[in-house]
Amino acid sequence: MTDGRFGLAISDGEGISLIVVSEDQVAETLAVSGDPAAVATVVDFVAGTAVLAATEVELAVRVRDEEQLEQALGELDPELLVLAGTLDAVLDLLPDVPAGKLAIAELPALSEDDIEELERAGVDAVIVRDRDLL
Repeated sequence: MTDGRFGLAISDGEGISLIVVSEDQVAETLAVSGDPAAVATVVDFVAGTAVLAATEVELAVRVRDEEQLEQALGELDPELLVLAGTLDAVLDLLPDVPAGKLAIAELPALSEDDIEELERAGVDAVIVRDRDLL
């Protein structure tokens, strides 16, 4: 089991949390901006099952559509979900995320307006690759 520090840092934050991708890791590692010790590893849903059983780190499962989201929830029941795609695709998936799960948005391109819209929609965190947005 993990200590849940990543999820706790997101859920305890006020407003939307900004997540950065660690550049010094081989795997895609996320850290909560302002708390670099709060980390999680992202796995794609298709690869998630094997990794989930073999790791001690907190995992965020990336899904790209409703079918993957439904399967991930049924098979893995992850606490952290990375909703990947366009802004519209992420907003379409958000209502299907059950209460108690943390939704992290991952968009190919991101603006300050997108972050504000995601926050208004109820997204818990957003992955920020452009350091100027932090």
